[in-house]
Order: sequence, then structure tokens, then C-alpha cells
Amino acid sequence: MKKNLIIFFLIIMAGIIVFVVTKDLISNRPENRSVNPYEYNVVKYKSVDSTKVHYKETKNIRLNTQTPKGLAYANQKLYIISDSLLQVITVDGQEVIKTKLPASPSCITVTDKNIYIGFTNFVAGYDLTGKLTGSWTPLDKKTLLTSLAVKGNLLFAADAGNRRVIRYSTDGKYLDAFDGKANKDDTHGFIIPSPYFDLAFNRDGELWVVNPGKRALEQYQDTGKFRTFWTNDEVGIEGFWGCCNPAHMAFLPDGSFVTSEKNNVRIKVYKPSGEFDCVVAPFEKFPAEEVAPDLAVTSEGDIYALDFDKKVIRLFQHK
Repeated sequence: MKKNLIIFFLIIMAGIIVFVVTKDLISNRPENRSVNPYEYNVVKYKSVDSTKVHYKETKNIRLNTQTPKGLAYANQKLYIISDSLLQVITVDGQEVIKTKLPASPSCITVTDKNIYIGFTNFVAGYDLTGKLTGSWTPLDKKTLLTSLAVKGNLLFAADAGNRRVIRYSTDGKYLDAFDGKANKDDTHGFIIPSPYFDLAFNRDGELWVVNPGKRALEQYQDTGKFRTFWTNDEVGIEGFWGCCNPAHMAFLPDGSFVTSEKNNVRIKVYKPSGEFDCVVAPFEKFPAEEVAPDLAVTSEGDIYALDFDKKVIRLFQHK
């Protein structure tokens, strides 16, 4: 009798276990799962209120190149570096200069008299006809130049490889470098997780440097001394997305910042104070792309974006 009770009990327990396991399997099917309140919903952050988009795309210029690398605007012309070429085109897309370069370029800046092109670890100068005027002394093998900016007789070069900004004279003399530390005791300065490290001067001649790992834009004196910064790490459209952004930046004539972000690609405008202003191009303009477009701004406030994936320069103008 006792043996029969034990067997009966074991049968009942086995039935309960089978029931519980079956119920758990059924309830965990994707169609039966309850909504996860902690799910990181990326899609909703890609949607942008249309009232925040203050620009419209008005023109595309298709490039005759395989691998575009960078863009600049000056003297009412567009300057494109790609493969081992420098190309200068009109705003209507007509090529006026095509110059062979000694290596694959990485960045470019243009003044009213000169063109400066950064390669992996050196800078070269050209006149406005595309003629080489000087090739500067190469730096160490860890150097990776990603952005150039000129003020007077000074040229600043962002070096993502060594996480520093280099100061040159415009005749090619190396002056010094700074690493973004506000104080000597700081444990870190520029945080560069990927090869995106941009800098530019605003209308008042103030040097601004992107510190992408901190999602911050930082201002420095011409000597390299830290002055101030602003940041916005909100997840929504007002902030910078991901681990390290913005990837590229430029300035509007009124001193506002124009930024582009990688991965969740979008272009936005921030006021000179750092406050979010508006969207230039939402994610929907770059639905299948991850590479942030390079930026160039005209004196009228038009924004040119180099779409690396489509090999197109896209013009955005205020509505």
C-alpha cells in the first residue's frame, strides 16, 4: 500500500513538472511574450518630429570618384579629396581642377590663398591651382590626421592616433601639441574610441575641438589652453547618439554649430550656446548608412554634406 502511494505521488509530480515546462515553453514564444518595459527601443529615437526639421535637400552632385575622403568649401567652390586625387568643382558640379596626390588623403582645409591636405601622418600645401607648394615633415607611425583648421599663420591638426591637437605654422614648422587635459592632474583629455576627431574655428576665431568619447565640444585658446565646453548626451534627437559623437562639425555664419553623427546618421544645428536648435537631415535621409557625412558650410548658411556611401554631395538649405 505504501509503495502504491509513493508511485502515485511520483506520477502526480511528473505530471505537474510536464505541465509547468510546457506552459513555460508556450509562454516564451516570441508571439506570446509580454512587452519588456526595459527594452532599449532604438526605433522611437530615430523618428523625428517634422516641425524640428528646418532644412530641405535641394541638390545632389554626383562625384566622379571611387572613394571620397573629405570636403571643404571656399572661394565659391567645392574641394574634394578622394583616392589619391584633389578635385575642385563649381557648385554646379563642373570640375575645374584635378590634381594627383602623393598618397591617400584624410582631411582638407582651404583658405583664400592656399589648400592644405592632411595625409595619414603628414600635411602638404597647395596653391589654388592645385600646385604643390610644400610637403611637411612626416610624424610618427601612430599619427592619424583627421581634421585641419587654419587661423592666420597657424594650422591646427587633429591627430586621432595620438589623441592630440598639433600646432603648426602655415609654412610647415611643427610648434607643439596639446592633449585636451584642462589640468596636469587630469587622468585623460581627448577620448578617441574611433578615427573621428574634428576641429574648426568659428566666426570669432575661437578654436573648437570635438571630444567624441565625452560627446562634447571643447573650446581652446590658440596656445592650446582649455577654456570651456558644452555637451549633450541625451538619447533623443536633441543629444548625441552612441559611444562617440559627433563625428564631424562645422559653423554657420551666425556661430551656430552644425554636427553630423555616425551609426544613427543625422545632421543637426546647435546654437552658439550649445542649445539644440533644429534638424538639418533626420535619420530617414540616411536609412541604410552608418558613416557620418563630412560637412562644409557657405557664407550664406547653406550646408553641403558629403555622403560617403552614395558618393554624392548633398545640399541642404533652410526652409
